[in-house]
Amino acid sequence: MSNQNTLVKLSVDQFVRTATSSDRKETAALKLITDYGPILDHFNDVVFITDEEGYFVFVNKAVSEQSNGIPSEIFIGRHFTELVEPKYREFAQDSYQKALNGEKIVPAIEMERETESGEKITKEVSWKILPSNYVETFLMGVSRDVTDRKLAQEALKRAHDELEMRVKKRTVELQKANELLQKQIEERIQAEEKLRESEEKYRGLFENSGDAVFIVEIETGIILDANRQAEQLTGRSRQELIGIHQIQLHPAEDAEYYRKKFRKHVINDRVFDLEAEVVKKNGAIIPVFICSNLIDLQGERVIQGIFRDISKEKIISDLKDELASRKLIKKAKVIIAKHYKISDSKAMRLLQRESRTQNRKLQEVAQAVISSKFILE
Repeated sequence: MSNQNTLVKLSVDQFVRTATSSDRKETAALKLITDYGPILDHFNDVVFITDEEGYFVFVNKAVSEQSNGIPSEIFIGRHFTELVEPKYREFAQDSYQKALNGEKIVPAIEMERETESGEKITKEVSWKILPSNYVETFLMGVSRDVTDRKLAQEALKRAHDELEMRVKKRTVELQKANELLQKQIEERIQAEEKLRESEEKYRGLFENSGDAVFIVEIETGIILDANRQAEQLTGRSRQELIGIHQIQLHPAEDAEYYRKKFRKHVINDRVFDLEAEVVKKNGAIIPVFICSNLIDLQGERVIQGIFRDISKEKIISDLKDELASRKLIKKAKVIIAKHYKISDSKAMRLLQRESRTQNRKLQEVAQAVISSKFILE
């Protein structure tokens, strides 16, 4: 038995020993862990699966990394509320019940706790009911550390409050200005305020955008400006980005492709969308979706490119494709095994042989078997 199968059997055995479980539930749990376990173990967030009563059936390896090396098997069979601070249990149980009842939108809940070292951390937990093709009802939960995000929000609020206080103070000072010059001062303030608001409005949208934004010179393709998200996306500072050609954001081997896209965009003078790749400073390739248009900025015509990181969407899509492919191959294998009255392993070898013979992907051969009822000779 492989290490993976051993862990699956151990998880199910512990679940059976510590929670009321029928044979049907045990079978469903085993299939569930086999389907999801190898995939979920690659996630950085803690991902777990419970039965409808709230007992853990599976916990991925990330829990060991975030709990000082405690094996994930320790949690199997325990009720999820055992790991929740008493003050949050009713809150967590209510959220869990909403997901179990099939509510379409169940907001994630945040729970704060203190570590042994005295550090306060905040966890965000969300639930989702799994597809009903496992006979029994199971829920998947994700526990994510959002401590840094909470600290950033608090810091932003403090800065906002301080800014408001300064604005109020400045307003009082202006109101005490010389009444003889009030009319002239008000006219000047109004003119300057409109200009400042116009510039700050764009700058605020530019800097606080959730996507990377690049401003590029039309004639040369040189980057004139980039926001904070652009720095994060590329792994380069704003100073490093400004002055380079926008083609350098992409893989070198595809330079000509992106150069043609750039020229066509400038000539057509219209908005265009493009799925592309960006090379980080460390060499990593990041899939992005680009929305680009020509705008007037401070009296000059420039290109504004908005780059959205679609890495997570790609991962989810790949995982869905992988699961679909496995189900397809399994179904074809059953058809062949039944037809020839052979074992699943022999049926699998027959599929693999045909895949090599036809020089086609395994899932393509499997689809042919299923859709046409074609039986391999």
